[in-house]
Amino acid sequence: MIGIVDFGSQYTRLIHKNVRSLGVGAQIFPSDVSKDELEKAKLQGIIFSGSPASVGEIKFDENIFEINLPKLAICFGYQVVAKKFGGKVEEQTAREYGRAVVSRSRESFDDLLFEGFPQESIAWMSHGDSVTGLPSQAKSLLTSEGRPAAFCLEKSQLWALQFHPEVAHSQEGIRLFENFLFKICKIERSIEAHLFDDLYEKLEKQLKGIKEVTCAVSGGVDSTVLAVLLAKFVKVRALFVNHGFLRNYDQSDLEEIIKKYPNIDFKVIDAREIFWNELRGVSDPEEKRKIIGKLFIDVFEKNLPQENFMLAQGTIYSDVIESADNPNAPTQKIKSHHNVGGLPPGIKVKLLEPLRDLFKDEVRILGKSLGIQADFLDRHPFPGPGLSIRVLGPLEEKWVEIARKADSIFIGELKRRNLYSKVWQAAAVLLPISTVGVMGDGRTYERVLALRAVTSKEAMTAEATELPWSDLKEIASMIVNEVRGINRVVFDLTSKPPATIEWE
Repeated sequence: MIGIVDFGSQYTRLIHKNVRSLGVGAQIFPSDVSKDELEKAKLQGIIFSGSPASVGEIKFDENIFEINLPKLAICFGYQVVAKKFGGKVEEQTAREYGRAVVSRSRESFDDLLFEGFPQESIAWMSHGDSVTGLPSQAKSLLTSEGRPAAFCLEKSQLWALQFHPEVAHSQEGIRLFENFLFKICKIERSIEAHLFDDLYEKLEKQLKGIKEVTCAVSGGVDSTVLAVLLAKFVKVRALFVNHGFLRNYDQSDLEEIIKKYPNIDFKVIDAREIFWNELRGVSDPEEKRKIIGKLFIDVFEKNLPQENFMLAQGTIYSDVIESADNPNAPTQKIKSHHNVGGLPPGIKVKLLEPLRDLFKDEVRILGKSLGIQADFLDRHPFPGPGLSIRVLGPLEEKWVEIARKADSIFIGELKRRNLYSKVWQAAAVLLPISTVGVMGDGRTYERVLALRAVTSKEAMTAEATELPWSDLKEIASMIVNEVRGINRVVFDLTSKPPATIEWE
């Protein structure tokens, strides 16, 4: 068993997932865990997570670094360890977010953690503070642009990394975890980490004696997989709310899937007028999300049994962590998700969220095991609030319709050009900016559309997809020619972090 001390990182569950995927048990402990508690847990190693905080902002038992076990400190943990043992940590004017190149030092070639590690590798950074001076007894292992990126304190059995090996974009991340678990901690792969055994066992207990479950479906992968999963146990009443911010194909694609499962009763609720009455003219992204979250509940309440019913939602872990809905860690809120913490306290409902601890790639694996067709499982994520958060600025019907048309062209062309499967998520975002253009020898003053295409695995990190320049130019030309109201198209090159995948 490996212990993971959570200082509030967005990526703590990814550490847990990586350890489990390597056949090793893992338990997450809150940041205020004591040395005694960790020692009683009978661990074979400890990992310290990152954090949105700076060194000194989180109170914890510093004695945990003295436990006689191998320890791996990541990002915030790296900085805390450096400072505790006499190093220097400073806030930097030039922060480091996203891709970075890390290079091995001569001393790293004798270190077990970096066995098999190449001379240079791509790693993923996400920090504003940096270690500018290592502890005197530290052995430097990696550097990035001349700055320390990894070190070891041999007497304390402590290794520290400035970057995040747990994210998919760190090329040698899995190797580092393997080396730490099997070469340093000397753990044997004695645990068969079946990904969904716990999920099925827990569902059987939760649904014992239940004949029907109401499931909110959006047309996305998560809620669809959930509905099909539940249909293995009970009758499912799937409610699909048309809130007026759907794409042209969302409802029809979902209907094609659902009709293959006779144990699912599919019902469409037309709530476009209700949502538009509240959202027309709203521009603040958090306000949009909160209004939509409330209206979803209002609409569901009117279409659900009066009391004591079970409502299932396709909440996944990236929703939970961005909404800062983890009571055991000082995680910062990034954005509200309508399916996280949105139920009013008075509503008599038992909430069921079986996918809450899974990442998107795990949900897709689950869907495949349930027999859902691959082309649907591989579809790009689409946010619950839909186009309302892909139209920046005050919401009006005409702007949403423009975004809807642009989306159809962008997604349709990615598929036609065999580029769709190379992108993890693509979006067309209408900006509240008008620019001067010229069409037919006349002046135009119309909106700017931003195209976004990223590669990712679990939505916690992402990088702009390198689409062929010729295809991008042709797609941009098609959008300007075919969608009235747009005269300029730009492409978003920003990674996550520092940006999020969606603009709002």
